[in-house]
Amino acid sequence: MIYQVIVSLLFIVFIGLISIGIDRFIVATSTIILLLLLGVISPHEVLNFVDWDVLGLIIFMNMYSYILEESGFARFVTYKIVSSIKNTRVLLYSLILLSGIVSLILENAVTVFIFAPVALEASIMLGVDPRKILIGIALAAGMSGSATMVGDPPAMIVAGHYNLGFMDFIFYNTRPSMFFLILIPMIIAIASYVYFNFKEIDEKNIDLSKVDLGAVDKLFVYEALVFLLVKIVLLSVRKELGLPLTIPAFIALTCVLATRILVHRDVETARNTIREGLDYKLPVFLISVFLLSNSLKKHGVTDIIASYILSYAGGNPISIAITVFTLSAILSAFIENIPVTLTLLPIIDVVSINLRVDPVILAWAALSGLTAGGGYTYIGSGANVVAIHILESKKIKTTFNSFIKTALPFNIVNTITVLGLYIAIWGPIIFK
Repeated sequence: MIYQVIVSLLFIVFIGLISIGIDRFIVATSTIILLLLLGVISPHEVLNFVDWDVLGLIIFMNMYSYILEESGFARFVTYKIVSSIKNTRVLLYSLILLSGIVSLILENAVTVFIFAPVALEASIMLGVDPRKILIGIALAAGMSGSATMVGDPPAMIVAGHYNLGFMDFIFYNTRPSMFFLILIPMIIAIASYVYFNFKEIDEKNIDLSKVDLGAVDKLFVYEALVFLLVKIVLLSVRKELGLPLTIPAFIALTCVLATRILVHRDVETARNTIREGLDYKLPVFLISVFLLSNSLKKHGVTDIIASYILSYAGGNPISIAITVFTLSAILSAFIENIPVTLTLLPIIDVVSINLRVDPVILAWAALSGLTAGGGYTYIGSGANVVAIHILESKKIKTTFNSFIKTALPFNIVNTITVLGLYIAIWGPIIFK
């Protein structure tokens, strides 16, 4: 009983400190030390509680995101779009949608950084509020992260927890899964966002072909995409080949770096990838969250929460799926998505056993809610935080309430569509 109280308090304090902006490396390190000193976990359990395979995938994907950024991949694709579209609303819609598509394979905060220059330039040439363009880009980028297995850490964590392959995020048990649950609502929500936020825009033909997106090394772009495709193929067949999650990401990263060094004599990119892409604070933070999550499970806290969910929903599978979706969405609006994911998965495991349903189906509900809820505030998603930071660096102030108001058309349409699609696709399976 005492350990249930201790670990629950540690979790609440952990979330609270991160939410108010305390350096998460300091919070993570302190949490690990306290878990050990207070006897909540043993040193041996540190090794068992951390999913080292998922940790490796996230680290290597973070480094590969730097490769894609350095290659100019997003700038190259954006330039092709911007230089060919003349209609203003179509251009705004395409630009925001493109950021969501790029974020399928690139970390969402990185996507916002890459798209910010063209968004700010477009706002000047079109005479529109730069906040509305950049917030739209952040919402789309943040939404699409869980559509594929390699888009964002929560998706990677779910994949590792349930031993999923890349194609499971496209189709699972022959039914459309996360890719469609995320992409279709995003396409519709962006249309709503553009309609409501750019009503007063002059419908005139504007040539943005002169927007400077910087020099792009096309060969580097193609190389990065080829090895990214190799990684996706290996992840798709990893269950059949018995490959850990880390191996495909490691192979892709090693091959692209070897190509830069041996073929192009580009040692600088390799050096910068290791220096900039390998952030030592990230694994420490992830380790602390794994330890906290498994401590909650070890001492029965997740079982207690699961029993409350089962009691509240009355044992109705659809009601429980909606409850998981709602809980995930509410938490992710204010809390970073990694601890939310790792906290919900043990609860989903307990609930699925009681309901005798596939836990992956409930995990789709959690992931869907996580991505839908993250857009409601500018602290709920890394993409939103980056967008606000960029605007503030340009002396453009965005209040908490103004962000919510601007993002509301996207979020309402997105949430309703995601939940409706989830029930339509997975409702019949849950009731079997």
